[in-house]
Amino acid sequence: MSRWIGSLLLLCTFLSGAEGGFELTHRFTLKKDQPAVIEIRKDTPVTYAKEGLLTFRWTLWQNRRLVLLLDYEGFKHQYILETKFGRNTTELFLTGDYKRIDRRPFLLLTFEKFSKKERRATITAQLHDPDKRLEIKIKKPKK
Repeated sequence: MSRWIGSLLLLCTFLSGAEGGFELTHRFTLKKDQPAVIEIRKDTPVTYAKEGLLTFRWTLWQNRRLVLLLDYEGFKHQYILETKFGRNTTELFLTGDYKRIDRRPFLLLTFEKFSKKERRATITAQLHDPDKRLEIKIKKPKK
C-alpha cells in the first residue's frame, strides 16, 4: 500500500512540474514566409545592432514536415520540425553567460499543427527565464 502512495506522490510531483514554469507562452499562426518577431532585452548593455532580435518564419510544408527558418541576433538557423515522433520542438538558449546550465534562459519553439485549408502553421513560443533577467516584447506578425 505504501508503494502505491509513494508512486502516486511521485507521479503528482512530475505532473505538477510538467506544466513547465514558463514565464511566457505565445501562440503564433503564420502563413508561409510571414515573419514573427520577438524582441528580447537583456540586462547587459547592447553591443551590436541586432542584439536581442529573434525572427522566425516557415517556408516549406511537405510530407508532414515544416521547415522553420530562425534568425537570432544575426545568426541564422534552419530546423525541420514534424508532429510525429516527438520532433516538433526546438530549444534556443538566449544567453551564454551562466556557469550553471539549468539557470540559463531558453526559448522553446513548438510546431503544433498545420491547417491545409488555410495554409497556416501554428507555432508556440515558450520562454523559461529562472532569474528573470530578460524582458520580452512580441510584435504582431504583419499580414
